[in-house]
Amino acid sequence: MVNAAAVTQQMIDVFNVKGIVHFGIAGNMNNSMSIGDVSIPKQITNAGLWDWLNPNKAKEGEDAASLDIGSYNIPQGDGNNELGSLKYGNEQLYSVTGHINSPQNVFWINTTQEWLHLAAGLEKMELSQCVNSSLCLPKKPKLVVGLKAATANIFVDNAAYRNFLHETFGVSSSDMESSAVAMTCASNGYPIIVIRGLSDLAGVGGANTVHKFGSLAATNTAKAVLEFIKKLPLS
Repeated sequence: MVNAAAVTQQMIDVFNVKGIVHFGIAGNMNNSMSIGDVSIPKQITNAGLWDWLNPNKAKEGEDAASLDIGSYNIPQGDGNNELGSLKYGNEQLYSVTGHINSPQNVFWINTTQEWLHLAAGLEKMELSQCVNSSLCLPKKPKLVVGLKAATANIFVDNAAYRNFLHETFGVSSSDMESSAVAMTCASNGYPIIVIRGLSDLAGVGGANTVHKFGSLAATNTAKAVLEFIKKLPLS
């Protein structure tokens, strides 16, 4: 995430950038989505900002999600766990005034509304279903605009944690760069859109699924990116 933010800032500083189209593959957090689908989220959160809490400390704040590690113990039980629990922390977003200012505590980073409207026209586009003649998905992939995404410096390969992220934050995809890129664009006042192809259902199939269908997810992502760029105004 640090590298993604640094490179984005360097691009903005050095080149005559009009906005950032950020794309790649991602893990699927949403059981209603499938491998090969493409998600263009409206909001992204950094799901890696967790702080340890005292096990006896009361939960605070309506928008603060608290992950009770004991609830995900195997075998399941009353979940007594000396590690206690984790609590999510907000990002700090500075304004684009150029002056010294206090940061805003933000939970979600919004992608650019005007670009999302343009992307909405892509939802009927044709996406690839097969990696090759002998390896195909059971159904046609789809492109969905307006979901939510999570980013963290970890590869999510745990079904319980995937369910927690989806049920608590409503995120449908997880990757390692998008929120850092989006935060950098927001801090500088530049448009941003994120386009991610889903390569696997996190916690199901592991690396083998990514190796089998990662190229298909990347192909569908590239198709969506090219179609989106065609919709951008020339000026």
